[in-house]
This record gives sequence, C-alpha cells and structure tokens, in this order.
Amino acid sequence: MRKAWLLAGAVTASLATSGCVVVVGDDGDGKSWTAHTYAEGYQVVDRNGDYSRIGGDINLRGRIGGDLSLISGDVDADELEVGGDVSIAAGDVDFNGAVDGEVSIAGGDVTWLGSAGSDFSIAAGELTVRGDIAGEAAMAAASMHLDADFADEVIAQADEMLVEGRIAGPVKLVAAEEIKRRRMDDPEHGLIEISANLESGGDICARTVIFEPGARLGGELRIWAESEPIIPASMNASRVTFEYRDDRDCDDILD
Repeated sequence: MRKAWLLAGAVTASLATSGCVVVVGDDGDGKSWTAHTYAEGYQVVDRNGDYSRIGGDINLRGRIGGDLSLISGDVDADELEVGGDVSIAAGDVDFNGAVDGEVSIAGGDVTWLGSAGSDFSIAAGELTVRGDIAGEAAMAAASMHLDADFADEVIAQADEMLVEGRIAGPVKLVAAEEIKRRRMDDPEHGLIEISANLESGGDICARTVIFEPGARLGGELRIWAESEPIIPASMNASRVTFEYRDDRDCDDILD
C-alpha cells in the first residue's frame, strides 16, 4: 500500500475522574479541566480544540473542533463531529459521524459509518465502510466490505472483498496478494465481488472476480485472476481487459 498508516506524532495523556477528564490540548491553553456529561454509556464532549486520550475502552459523542487522537482498547464513536483530523490506534473501532480532515485508523474489527473530508486510511482485521469519502482512500484488511461513495481513487487490499456503492476515481483492488496453497479449496480466498459503479476503471488482481447485476464500469479496467471474470450482460464488458494470473503475486503484476 502506498499510503502509510500514520498516527499523530504527539498524543497526550488524560485521566478520567468522576464526571471530568484532564485533556492536554495543542491549542495553547496548556492543561485544562473540561467538564463532560454522560449519556447511555457515552462521554459527551463539546470542545473547540484538540482531544487526545490514552486509555482503556473509549465511548464518545458530541463535537471536537480540532484533531482527535486516541490510543486505546475498543473505541465507539457515535454521532461524533470532528473539525480536524482523526487518528486512532485501538482494538475494535465503531465510528459513526463526520470528520472534516484526514482519517487514519488501525484496529481489529473496524466499522466506519459517516463522512470524511480528506484522505482516508484504515488497516484492520475486518473492515466495513459506509458513507461518503471525499479524499483518496487506502485500506487493508483480512475481510473487507465497501459500500460508500468514494469521490477519489481507492486502493484496497484484503483476502476477500465485497465492493458496492460508487468509486469516482481509479481503483487498485487486490485480493490474496499471495495465493496460499493451504487455502486453494476455499472459494472466498482471493474473491472480489463487485456491484459498484467504477466510474474510472483501474486495476484488479485476485483469484476470482465476480461482477453482480447492477455493476457499472465507466473506464478501462484491467483484471488479473485465476479464472475469467464473471460479467453480467448488463455491464459493458468491452472495457475489461483480462489476463490469467498464473499463481503470480500481485506485487509482481501491479506497478
């Protein structure tokens, strides 16, 4: 993946107390005590500056005007608005909300439901993405389900992948970058299923590629796979170029 999975360079510590939290911000005010409320198990924040936490599980709602940086156990962000960038290194991550800046997440099972106003980078075990992504997207996971509106290019790598929604920019989709002999009998190993609108075409390297009815293609698409792609009659197959993968690693095929 050509995007690095970067977390913010400076993440500061906080201490949870009864009804309050110590937050060290980057907005020039030094340490500040900020009162927070709690609702349905979530800490409800309303802060103009940055918000950084190191700790156990974190449940957040509300508004953060600056950047959000978390290093924690599990993260559950519900109806959270972030005016800056988001950087999370955690266990499982559920994020429902809107981010104006860049998003960088590394976690176990990651579910994204919301909007991102700039570049979008996620590394996960299992990954689900829904919503609107304005910038370039780079994602890596074992299992991946994309069902979003991507306004720019998408680079994605997984062992198995389901792609829905719309992708405006070119794609680089890889399933089973290296074919594993012990999983040759597993039909999901290296499988990419697509029902999305791929407006600009791109490159796909996988074992098996299946286009579902409703899939659309607006540009030239090159496919390397172990078998010919399954293409419904409703899709413009003349824009697809296919070549047998012949057990090669995708890194040796794609630039």
